Amino acid sequence: MKEILLIEDDTNLAFMMIDGLEREGFKVHHITSGEELLAGMPEFNLLPPDIILLDVNLNGTMNGFEISNRIRDRSQVPIIFTTARTQIEDIQQGFKVGNVDYLKKPFGIRELILRINELLSRQVRSTENSSHIHKNDKTYQLGNYHFLTDECILLFANEKIHLPKNECTFLKLLCENIDQVVIKNDILSSIWLDEDLKQKEPSMNNILSSLRSKLSRDKCIEIQTIPKTGYKLIVTKQ
Repeated sequence: MKEILLIEDDTNLAFMMIDGLEREGFKVHHITSGEELLAGMPEFNLLPPDIILLDVNLNGTMNGFEISNRIRDRSQVPIIFTTARTQIEDIQQGFKVGNVDYLKKPFGIRELILRINELLSRQVRSTENSSHIHKNDKTYQLGNYHFLTDECILLFANEKIHLPKNECTFLKLLCENIDQVVIKNDILSSIWLDEDLKQKEPSMNNILSSLRSKLSRDKCIEIQTIPKTGYKLIVTKQ
């Protein structure tokens, strides 16, 4: 039985969600604030839920984004933000947390269950793919490539492919957040620091094109573009 932590201060909505989810066989634990979560952190650390449903506009001292950052300090448990805030700035802020989805209020229980099942399935796929993405302190294995981060080198068979520093930084960010969206502005600021980032977007597109070309010999590797948001590195089974 999959366990869900529901953080929602609207009691009527919470009742509807709990009733529908329990009918589908989920076990639901409901709290109403970040303060309750922090009070229960010892239990959370020992036995985290399978997924968290998190209202963004909570009453109390912390909103949902702040709570999600506290959660990420301890766990990569999937999170679905339930919110009426759907402006791109809010969505970007949520995606920075990683391993998340958004569900706009109002929503139906069937859509909620579909989102839960999809995110849980993504978690399983990510675990299965981990055998193809090995890492030590300096090296990532990406399918048939080895990425030596200190040397900025891709190894493919007996060939060394040298990466410029900006390509190395870009690829390292993607590897550190495998299967998760990396926000475009985070990549820009990591490569060019305090420069005018807007003017650097064409250069980043060139970097992306070059990386895709250099990784193209393994069809299991894909750098996905997430429109208006960022990029995601996917490595699938052969």
